[in-house]
Amino acid sequence: MIVEDDPMLIEIYEKKLTNVGFEVKIVTAGKAAKDEALDWRPDLILLDVVLPDMDGFEILEAVKKEQELRDIPIYVFSNLSAKEDMERATSLGAAGFLTKSSFTPSQLADELKKIMGHETSQLPQASSPTSFPDAVPEAKKESNGHKILIIEDEDVFIEMFGDKLKQEGFKVLAAKNGRWGLKEAEKGGFSCILLDMMMPAMNGYEAIQELRANENTKNVPIIILSNSALDSEVKKALDLGADAYHIKTQITPGEVVEEVKELIKAKFGTNS
Repeated sequence: MIVEDDPMLIEIYEKKLTNVGFEVKIVTAGKAAKDEALDWRPDLILLDVVLPDMDGFEILEAVKKEQELRDIPIYVFSNLSAKEDMERATSLGAAGFLTKSSFTPSQLADELKKIMGHETSQLPQASSPTSFPDAVPEAKKESNGHKILIIEDEDVFIEMFGDKLKQEGFKVLAAKNGRWGLKEAEKGGFSCILLDMMMPAMNGYEAIQELRANENTKNVPIIILSNSALDSEVKKALDLGADAYHIKTQITPGEVVEEVKELIKAKFGTNS
């Protein structure tokens, strides 16, 4: 059971955890968490702290007071990572504290498997596919003539951002590691590149440098979509030639599409 009110995060985590075989229940209101847990009896609860109606510490305390729920492990899942927050969670009975920004969706799934004593092969796979083709499937909307490259190793983000771009008439190609992405980019013809910072084969900084050094990609807008955004990381990426930098879970697919359109217009003097 995931107690979370952010629609973007809900979609990401529910999709990923379901795809790897977990049965997932989402609770968006803190006051409903205890009753939902009593009704559903989850094997584990991921609990956000900042909720609109009741904070996670209050929920944790209320759940742990219920005799039937005391043995359910509750992991606080938040970006509040101060020592006092962790100590408070532990004192109220939390089994652990997971910092959202420290886990990609795949890493979170792996961590939950470890916590629950599952090896990857022991979890049944969901019927929906867990991998995607090189190119995101075509949408029905008429093409706007622009091609976007997504260099990203997380299927859930390829799908979420790629599908929205498709809906707006963009043609989208996805590459799941940095080296593969560069080979695709070198072919030319892309109007914008969405780039993850942490990937197999090549990190984002190296990719930016090579993209800016290549004649076919030196002027193509680059939008960084990362799991973290320390000031030093953002500055380095922008200094190397990235046009924008965002935390993946804090920007919606719709907002990404609007920024892509704005950058294309600014760079090439044309609307999408």
